[in-house]
Amino acid sequence: MKGQAEELSPGLYVVATPIGNLEDLGFRALRVLKQSRWIAAEDTRETRKLLDHYGIKSELRSLHEHSTLSRVEELVESLKGGGVGAYVSDAGTPGLCDPGPALVQACVKAGIPVYPVPGASALLALLSISGIPGTAFSFHGFFPREKKDREEWSERAGKQGGLQLFYESPHRIKETLAFLSKQFSQSPLIVGRELTKRFETITRGSSREVAETLEAEEPRGEYVLALQLPEIEEEQCAALGRDALKELVKELTDLGAGQKVLTRVAMSHGLRKNEAYKLALEMMEK
Repeated sequence: MKGQAEELSPGLYVVATPIGNLEDLGFRALRVLKQSRWIAAEDTRETRKLLDHYGIKSELRSLHEHSTLSRVEELVESLKGGGVGAYVSDAGTPGLCDPGPALVQACVKAGIPVYPVPGASALLALLSISGIPGTAFSFHGFFPREKKDREEWSERAGKQGGLQLFYESPHRIKETLAFLSKQFSQSPLIVGRELTKRFETITRGSSREVAETLEAEEPRGEYVLALQLPEIEEEQCAALGRDALKELVKELTDLGAGQKVLTRVAMSHGLRKNEAYKLALEMMEK
């Protein structure tokens, strides 16, 4: 019939939803959500607001990090034989920091088609206004909570260099900014808060400057962070192997070079400051 919406092909539709502004829901996403037999949501309370806004009557089912395997099996079973279902996260594009991958994997294993319905993404929204050229970046989900995990990430990121992106909650944002300010004080940092919402704010500067600016503010809403670390030149890293670098530092030690000089030399050959400092002390003790 003319004007009738195209019927959906059977399968699971992974649908991106607005990250704040409800006007960001795409036309296709709206059609898919209206025609789906059910919509599995990470947080049914948040998703209900979206469905009510658009008058969507599809059955709403929960699928969160504490859901049992039987819930995934139940959803997959309902798609067999030509069913149509949709999965959404709290907001934005699903499958990054939510239970979506388990459902997708189960559908693939069962031979059920999975379709992406792209749309809003807090990660890409911040990246699009960062002004940072290039396309390569590393996304780490939420910033590590434990001190040990943060230090391990810091060491790896310092060696890797490049653009590092994270999500962060209002409960931990100040602690995270304090850590970044200490580890990468002069590295450029962009923090987006409440993107696309009424009180959207973008804060730019060095890690230290951003931490100082946001320290005076009351944390509210969700945050996205983009940290730009200096690229480590491959030639620099490969200039000397570990053993050869140790030998060089030892020779300089024998010639009377102090700890600061030794640390700078080690850093010039690709070691991070803490590693260079340890190597300098090790050679001075021999």
